[in-house]
Amino acid sequence: MTKVFLGRFQPLHLGHKNVIENQDDLVVAVGSSGKSGEEENPLSFEQRKRLIKDCFPDVEVVGVEDTEDDVEWLRNLLEKTGADTILSRNSNVRAIVENSDRDVKVVKQELYDEEIYSGTEVRRRIRSGEEWRYLTPPCCKESLEEFLEDIKDSGIQHEFEPGWKRENASYDTAEK
Repeated sequence: MTKVFLGRFQPLHLGHKNVIENQDDLVVAVGSSGKSGEEENPLSFEQRKRLIKDCFPDVEVVGVEDTEDDVEWLRNLLEKTGADTILSRNSNVRAIVENSDRDVKVVKQELYDEEIYSGTEVRRRIRSGEEWRYLTPPCCKESLEEFLEDIKDSGIQHEFEPGWKRENASYDTAEK
C-alpha cells in the first residue's frame, strides 16, 4: 500500500510536518511543482523539496505539475508515486479521483490545528513582518530563512504615503 500526501507546501509548516511524521511509508507529492514566483506559489519545487528533506531526509518527494486535463494529471501523479491512497483535503483532487476509473481512494486527512497552521498564514506573516517562525518546523528554518525574499517578493506590494489615513481609504456614498 502506497500512501501519498499531496500538497503545495508553500511553505512547509507544522501542520504538514504532523501529517508526514504520523504516516508510515509515505510519499510526499508536491503539487503545482512547475509554478513559482507567484503570490500563492512563491517557492520553486526544488525549494519546497529542500524544506521537506531538511525535516524528513528519508521521505520520497516527487513533483506533480498542473495540467489542463484532469485525467492526465491523475495519470502523472499515479505514475510518479504508485499511490493507492491519496491524502488530500483539496475538493478538486477528491473529485478528480472519485470520478476516475482508477482504483485509488482519497482520504481527507486531519490537519493539526488548521486554523493556525496554513501556508497562506505563514506567507502573510512573512510578507507583513509578523512573527512566523513558530508556525514552521525548526528542522527547516535555516533553509526557509534563505527563501524569505522569494516569498516577500512574490506577494502584493503595498506602498503608503506618510500621513495616510484610514478614513481616506474608501469612498462612502452615504456621506454625499
